[in-house]
Amino acid sequence: MKTVQRRHGESTPGDSSAAVPADFVTRKEREIALLDGCLSKPLRLPPVSTPAHVLEHKLRIAAALRAERSLDSWAITETARPEVQTWRTGAYRFTYGYQRADLTVQGPPIYAALADAQPALAEETLYTTSGMSAIAALVTGLLAVKGRLEWRMPRDAYGETRELLERYPGRIRIVSSPRRRATPDDSIPVLMIDTAVQGGVVRRLAQTSRDIALLVVDTTCYAQTSGRMRRIVRWAQRRNVPLALLRSHAKLDGLGIEFGRMGSIVLAWHRDGDAAWMRGLVAEVRNAIRLIGAAPIPAHFPPFTGTDEYRACSAGRTASIIRNVRRMQRVLRASPLVDALTSYQHGLYFTLSPRGTLRISDTRRAVNALAEALAREGLPVRHAGSFGFDFVAVEWFPDPVTHRNVIRVAPGDIPPALAERVADGLVRWFARQGHGDAEPLRDTQDATTP
Repeated sequence: MKTVQRRHGESTPGDSSAAVPADFVTRKEREIALLDGCLSKPLRLPPVSTPAHVLEHKLRIAAALRAERSLDSWAITETARPEVQTWRTGAYRFTYGYQRADLTVQGPPIYAALADAQPALAEETLYTTSGMSAIAALVTGLLAVKGRLEWRMPRDAYGETRELLERYPGRIRIVSSPRRRATPDDSIPVLMIDTAVQGGVVRRLAQTSRDIALLVVDTTCYAQTSGRMRRIVRWAQRRNVPLALLRSHAKLDGLGIEFGRMGSIVLAWHRDGDAAWMRGLVAEVRNAIRLIGAAPIPAHFPPFTGTDEYRACSAGRTASIIRNVRRMQRVLRASPLVDALTSYQHGLYFTLSPRGTLRISDTRRAVNALAEALAREGLPVRHAGSFGFDFVAVEWFPDPVTHRNVIRVAPGDIPPALAERVADGLVRWFARQGHGDAEPLRDTQDATTP
């Protein structure tokens, strides 16, 4: 494999490899060129030759993009809107008045699977400030339209989603079994597919009964062009089941720079089906976004999305991350950490469970120690609470099945050989703790879980 050598005399922290694959450099230069091209005066930074340069260039361009957007909109406040009727950022157009309560966004299609399903499906896209606000707005709208819900979801679904639903004990009944359950006469059955679960997303659909009023999918851990998304959309089409696709765009969609917090709700239904209640749901979800103050901030919409070049760059990044996860897991399965390893079907991260039961504070302290130790070895590891970066992100994570506090490792889009070196570093660090025993890092108080 052709490689690119580091510049003579160059030493960069978090980048211990002497050479990186040429195809990696080519992909990264495409991403940087796409970002740089969004500036009115591109920075035209020098070519990259190391992962550390990639991160440095991207963060510098992201800062310039944010600054440029702020300068362009300096006269716009929460109560003052542009003099023009429509405000534009990249592929997005905005129309709004006082405090964005009536914000309307026109943007590029989010999911290739829905584009392939046209013209059979009608759809409406609504944006929010985050993924959780998207879920909150959908739940609020559903309760307004349907009254009571039987919400069928896996027991290892995203913890904050379950926490939100549990706030409505008299109106939402949570069911974790995928098999058919008797639904009370006054409850509407909703099936939720969460792409963050450990496994069985498509299998869960196959086991589902046909009495579903709405299929809700948290798509955050799937690429917008994912083949599994196509399978889910086809399943809903065949059974004439309406869809609600929820997404946090701060994970896979920002080319690794977290341009801003943004969530979306895409409601889709068969044009020949029972469209009346879905149109009512669109109206109620729109009202919920307005009333709970969840309207998105125009400055958070990335100007680099919506083109074929962006889709190619984003898909390439996601595929690289998945390959790095598989590569690192192979190293870990051949080590003493095999029993501490938990894999996830999306392939974006994995978790490692220290021995003993740790408090949240204990686990966070262990994560800090892990990140600092591997960074001192020159490895691109940081303590960060998200995933999809150009470095390896480690963080505390509550395991939804075991209810234990574990360490999440999210391999970023880095060269393959470097990912394997990080895996070796994980093995060494855990060995220093006693082959996964993190007892020396514990507080003297009793351990608790979230």
